[in-house]
Amino acid sequence: MKTKFEKIIANLAFLNEMILDEAIQCSILGTRIFFEVDFQRVDFRRSTFVNCKFKNCRFKDVIFRKCEFWNPTFENCQIKRSNLTRANFHKGTFLNCIFIKADLTVSIFSEFEFIQTKFNNSDLDLIGARSIKIWKLNQSTEIEKSSNFGNLLENMSCNG
Repeated sequence: MKTKFEKIIANLAFLNEMILDEAIQCSILGTRIFFEVDFQRVDFRRSTFVNCKFKNCRFKDVIFRKCEFWNPTFENCQIKRSNLTRANFHKGTFLNCIFIKADLTVSIFSEFEFIQTKFNNSDLDLIGARSIKIWKLNQSTEIEKSSNFGNLLENMSCNG
């Protein structure tokens, strides 16, 4: 018999779901689609996400500490009071997302795009970046390498 955790991972697509109070640590989630999923108090610590798409999702009090994201897409998502410390993001996109009181301390972004994404009252200290593009009002800023990327994200959010 499959556990609740195994049933969650086995699905390829999640539509209009609520995932509450789960510990899904040290897992590998590949090629999953999450559409209008509400994640609350979920612990994904040290998990790896490959080719996952999150559209119109809400994350509240979610732990992504030390997670790896490979080719992810986050579109119209809200990430609130969540822990993304030491997370690594590679070759993906945040499109029309908002981070509210999220902790991204010591996270790393490489070959990533931020399109119309805002960071409100979030901890952006010591974020590393390589080959980043930030889109705002149809203008892009390209960053080849930065050790204080958080300062730039904070300034972009304040100016609009």
